[in-house]
Amino acid sequence: MKPLSHKQVVSLGRNLGALVFRFSGKRKKAAFINLDIILSQSQSKEQKKQIIKNSFKTLAVSALQTIWVTTRTKERVQFLIEEKPKGLDILKQCLDKNKGIFFLTAHYGNWEIMGLHHGLLGICPLSSIVRKLDNPYLDTFVANLRTSTGNKVFYRDDSLIKIVRELKNNNSVAVMMDQNTARGGIFVDFFGRKAATPRAVAQLSYRMGTPILPLFSYPTDKGTYKIEYGPELILEKSGNKDQDILDWTQEMEAFIESVIRKNPTPWMCGHRRWKTRPPEEKDTRIY
Repeated sequence: MKPLSHKQVVSLGRNLGALVFRFSGKRKKAAFINLDIILSQSQSKEQKKQIIKNSFKTLAVSALQTIWVTTRTKERVQFLIEEKPKGLDILKQCLDKNKGIFFLTAHYGNWEIMGLHHGLLGICPLSSIVRKLDNPYLDTFVANLRTSTGNKVFYRDDSLIKIVRELKNNNSVAVMMDQNTARGGIFVDFFGRKAATPRAVAQLSYRMGTPILPLFSYPTDKGTYKIEYGPELILEKSGNKDQDILDWTQEMEAFIESVIRKNPTPWMCGHRRWKTRPPEEKDTRIY
């Protein structure tokens, strides 16, 4: 059987995404609620529907591309990245501080391909913090792919010592900061609503002086991507540690918000980002 071309992968992904949109109930409902929060009344219901449908298509294309690159990985990953990433000079400036790097990112564009591409650059090893998949065979398959270009994988319940060690070795750690944190998070504003968010990045950056550098992939109409590093988030200490950690986490969420606000389509919009509510809203159900 002849392997699929990239054009066929994109076409199949878009058709599959449209099918998922048509028959998805819970995810589509959550996506409409999310876009009502994100866009308020600035877009009509029909416009929001089209954004969600296109988001499902983008996600399906990304998933199929991730399978597609399991063979001829280097060649295909490099094909999917349109041009030299922006901000490599900023990345190198951050590395010159010799305190490691936190990559601030989100489920936006094709984050798996972006991670593989970073590994191919050979500038600094990247470790991703991920959730262990329920299916052990699938988890092993995905972990093998994620590490195929020299990167590492940490699970959410792994010891923070592993992360600290990577940063002390001047390596990078990528953290997705756009999903609901059910336990141990802090509440900051995300599109005007309180959202439970991990605090560990701010805590470790505060303690170790590790730069926080946004890293995002932006889809093109051809099903390829453009990658951008930076700008570095410049976060100042006030002398009040608890307040600084809250403020720094807020700054990180504000950056992710700015990316989604410019173009919400590449974001995985079916996730229930605002599910966990702060104590003062304990009787509030968003979904």
